[in-house]
Amino acid sequence: MGFRPTLFIEKWGRVRKKSAVEHKLSIIIDPVLGAMDLELVDLELRREAGGLVLRIFIDSPEGVDLDTCTDASNAISGALEIEDPIEGTYNLEVSSPGIERPLTKNEHFIRFVGERAKVKTFKPIDGRRDFTGVIGEADATGFEMDVEGRRYRIDYDEVAKANLRPEIKF
Repeated sequence: MGFRPTLFIEKWGRVRKKSAVEHKLSIIIDPVLGAMDLELVDLELRREAGGLVLRIFIDSPEGVDLDTCTDASNAISGALEIEDPIEGTYNLEVSSPGIERPLTKNEHFIRFVGERAKVKTFKPIDGRRDFTGVIGEADATGFEMDVEGRRYRIDYDEVAKANLRPEIKF
């Protein structure tokens, strides 16, 4: 079964390309996690070699550990059993967003001002679509990135993909 991409505006005002099923999943899962004081960072439903996988990334101000992921997985499983939005069987994976966490909401850019990130845009901005640098000033419509000594202004609706890219020093 293929999933047709659709565009929709999520509650935080960002336009994202997600399938209709992924959209429905986020509507089911977000309040479940909210009741646990957890944030739904992102989710993806993908067909892989072992079958269908629903991957959910969660976070909280205190961080996420294995017990938190287990509790969230149990709560999400219960909600999904009731709503049953996915046809057939699938594997559920719940994890922290990791060190290179995706930046999926406008508020993520605001929260991570001063951090290193990699951003891909839908269309070129000043001749480039890939930006790796430090997130500068961020507001309700976009953010600035300092890349190799140059500052770029990027609107949120131009972001195709973004992840933190911290420098790890040994």
